[in-house]
Parts: sequence; structure tokens; C-alpha cells
Amino acid sequence: MGRIKERERVRRKARRKQLILALIVAVAVACGAGPLCFNYLMSQQSVSSETQVGEVRPKALVADSLMLDFPNQELINYLVSTLRGAGYDVDVVYGSDVNLTLYSRLTDYSLIILRIHGGKATYKTPDGVIHKLNGLFTGVLWSDEYYKLKVEWLATRAFPYNSTKAFLAVLPKFFDVELKGRFKPDSVLIVASCYSLFTRDIADALGRRGLPIFIGWEGAVTLNHMDEALKLLIDKVIKENLTWAEAVKVVNEELGPDPVYGEELRVITYKH
Repeated sequence: MGRIKERERVRRKARRKQLILALIVAVAVACGAGPLCFNYLMSQQSVSSETQVGEVRPKALVADSLMLDFPNQELINYLVSTLRGAGYDVDVVYGSDVNLTLYSRLTDYSLIILRIHGGKATYKTPDGVIHKLNGLFTGVLWSDEYYKLKVEWLATRAFPYNSTKAFLAVLPKFFDVELKGRFKPDSVLIVASCYSLFTRDIADALGRRGLPIFIGWEGAVTLNHMDEALKLLIDKVIKENLTWAEAVKVVNEELGPDPVYGEELRVITYKH
């Protein structure tokens, strides 16, 4: 009986050794795979972290269709540098890339700066009513392929002042029909052009899509004054932490009205 108990004790001891050996092997296998798993998890964590940061960072657009005829690269570089320093991811678009597709995707951005031509028109309907209309130029030359947009009052052919080149310009209805999605609650659109507020129709169309703040000029404005006002406006908000309405007021006080046309920068706000 004693021998039987002794043999059972030896067998239990042997089984424990085998179990311990199996665990050691399992740990060794796990450790062998460990660096790969760790690197993979770290890489996944890194990707996740970067994605999260990318989602949090606000996006800004600087679109300049005036660059070919009226370049101010120093201003554009300054705007981009200042906005990136403030934490924005900045997209810069020039010339003919300021097009219908870009205008339809303005809601992708929290801050939009358009340095473009603007236009106005006054027309009389058959019943004798006089209407005012304004539009925003793209950087795309006019072509008859856009005629249907003209018939539907989405866009039109437009000429910059003292120019024989015809461009495609969007009308207020374009933003009601073609704009994708809605603006974020803190979005701001600055239209550095003449006549962007000749009527409020464009601003109102964007406001219906959630835009809280629209900044522009009601009448004609000289290029130098417009560029100075744009730079100062960004400085006042980004560097001095003024609100957009406060910044517009200060810009008008410091620069005064346009020396030729007497226009001042204006801000329209919408509550949503």
C-alpha cells in the first residue's frame, strides 16, 4: 500500500513538471510573438491617435482665383502660416481649381477665405419689377457647356471689371441646390471680393445651411484695401482673440473706408 501511494505521488509530481514545462513553452511562444504584437498594437494606437487628432483639428480653406491676374503670394503665405500656427489644417486652392466642386464642398471647412472676383447685376422682370442680383466668380473660364446652369439660375457668365475674359460665376440658388451637407456650428466664411453683400441672397443661402458668420463687402473695393483688411482681420481674431464681429469693427476703425469707393467690411450673423 505504501508503494502504491509513493508511485501515485511520483506520478503527480511528474504531471506537475509537465504542466510547468507546458506553461514555460507557452510563455516562450508568447514572448517570441510579443515584440511583433506590441509593435502592432503600438502602431494601431498611433494610427488611432493620429486619426483622432486629425478629426479634432479644424479645417480651413484659402481659395485664391485672383492669383493669375492679381497675385499676392506674400499674403497667402502669411494667412496659411498664421492659420496653421493656430492649429488649423489648411487647404490652399488657386486659379481654375476654385470651381463648382469646391463651392459645393464649402461645408467641409470651419474657416473659409475666398479671394475672388464678385459681381452684381440689376434687371427688370416683364412685370416691371426691378431686382438686384450678385454672384461669386470661380476661376473657371466660361464655356457653353455651362449654359444649362445659366438657364436654371445656378450660375452665369461674368466679366471682371475692365476685362474681356468671361468666367463662370455662381448665383445664390447654386448654394441652395448644390451645396453638400451643413456647416459646423462655428464656421466662418470671408469673401474677399467686391459685391459679396450687394444683396444678402448668397449669405442667406449659406445661412440656411447652417453658416453662422458671413463677412464681405457690399460694394466695390480696391485690391490693396481688400488685402490689407483680410490680413488685419485674421490677425485680430487669431492673434488677439477678438470675436469676428469685434475684429470687423476694429479693422474698419484702423483702416478706415476704402479710399476710392468708401466701402467698409461688413459682417452678417445667423442664429441656429
